[in-house]
Amino acid sequence: MSPSAYHKLLKRQVRKHLNDLKELPDREALDHFLEAVSKSYSSFDQDKELSQRMFDIADSEYQEINRRLLEEKKTREQSIAKLIEAVNTLRQAESGSEDIDENLDLLSIADLLGEEVMLRRQIEEALKEAIVETEKAAKAKTEFLSIMSHEIRSPLNAVIGMTHILNNEEHLPSQEENLSVLEISSRNLMLLINDILDFNKIDSGNLELEQHSFDLAHLLKNIRKANDHAAKERGNILKLFVDDELPTSVRGDSARLGQIITNLVSNAVKFTNEGMVRIDATVMRSNDTEVTVRVSVEDEGIGIPEEKLKRIFEPFTQAGAETNRNYGGTGLGLAITKKLLHLMGSSIKVKSSEGQGSTFYFDLTLVTGESVSPETPNSGPIDEVKDLGNARILAVDDLEFNIITLSKIIGKWNIELTTASNGYEAVELVRNKDFDLVLMDLQMPVMDGREATEKIREFNTELPIVALTASTNESTRREVLALGMSDFAGKPFEPDQLYRKLKSHLVAKKEA
Repeated sequence: MSPSAYHKLLKRQVRKHLNDLKELPDREALDHFLEAVSKSYSSFDQDKELSQRMFDIADSEYQEINRRLLEEKKTREQSIAKLIEAVNTLRQAESGSEDIDENLDLLSIADLLGEEVMLRRQIEEALKEAIVETEKAAKAKTEFLSIMSHEIRSPLNAVIGMTHILNNEEHLPSQEENLSVLEISSRNLMLLINDILDFNKIDSGNLELEQHSFDLAHLLKNIRKANDHAAKERGNILKLFVDDELPTSVRGDSARLGQIITNLVSNAVKFTNEGMVRIDATVMRSNDTEVTVRVSVEDEGIGIPEEKLKRIFEPFTQAGAETNRNYGGTGLGLAITKKLLHLMGSSIKVKSSEGQGSTFYFDLTLVTGESVSPETPNSGPIDEVKDLGNARILAVDDLEFNIITLSKIIGKWNIELTTASNGYEAVELVRNKDFDLVLMDLQMPVMDGREATEKIREFNTELPIVALTASTNESTRREVLALGMSDFAGKPFEPDQLYRKLKSHLVAKKEA
């Protein structure tokens, strides 16, 4: 190796200590030595450079690892803080529970969180059991009310029916007032039962609205007419104003809408003395397919204190104890009105102040319906003589007083009446004798009306069978129609309405 190729450090040492290499003895051995030293220097530099590079790489990785560890530590601290917050939130629901120590380690917090989750699961299971028990209680309540409805309506049917009979028979003038009190009391009891059952049906979600065409103006006129007598008794003037733009026919549930308006009008009449009650129907907007009508009932009655306006729509609630003592009532009318309007997509509103009267109103959007007759077929009293053309009718009921009441009422309509006390007797009578129509109770011993109808339909599909029952809910109506019955009438029945039903089915049978 030439000296010029030596490592720089070796060159410096050679110049310092060996001025003239040529004069040194054993030159060849020295050259080998210096060459080896030079290579050692070079190897050392390479090792040093490599070590530096390795150090630089290790330091960079260390910094990255350290950065990641710091981030993980921060994330862990945040996670622990959130866990502590979550556990404390869960524990706040427990009376007397204190916040946990913020210095707890992660495992301790996880244990506490596990305990809280287990507790919540126990609460959830208890809640599920409570829901099941609540549903059972609601079902039991519904069944109880259904049974009580039947048991109360059946004797009430006789009371109302006999009152109707006595009113139409010759009686002493001194008995007129007694009969009037009896009629009013029995009908008030009927209204109370209907209110309780309606509220229960709406509350349990079992009430379904019907859709049919009707004349709203005619409905309002009938409501005004029905409340006119009560208004006059209290010295009130009952007025009706109907917008000329109101369509002659709309689609909806006329019975439930009539119930809503009747509730408002009867309340206005009841809480007003020697004043005016005004029913108003105003078209707010309309197009080719629907109309929005504002129906309002305004009175000059006792009014409602502002602080009690919200309470009057709660069930079994009135404006105050004094109101209940002076005017009576269950406090269900407005609660039912509110719920019915909600089902119709509307809401009841009120403006009132104590001593200044009240105005209840709502906006209802109705689809315009097919044209209907100006006189609704199922409303208003019948003045002409009732004549069913000597029709052969079978009445089936297990309660003797119901049969007696029914016989006295429909027996005057020119019919040939046969009676049976259970479904089995009815099936045998229909099998062996020609009838034009059957009035069938549902709940009877031996064989009920449902089974009897199914038996009759096996050999006679044309005979009109009208259910006459104390079960008046919509599901019962659908059920009996599905069984093959022709129609449905509730107890207590209105003689005029029952007459219309019987006549329509008898005419239809005759024309078939």
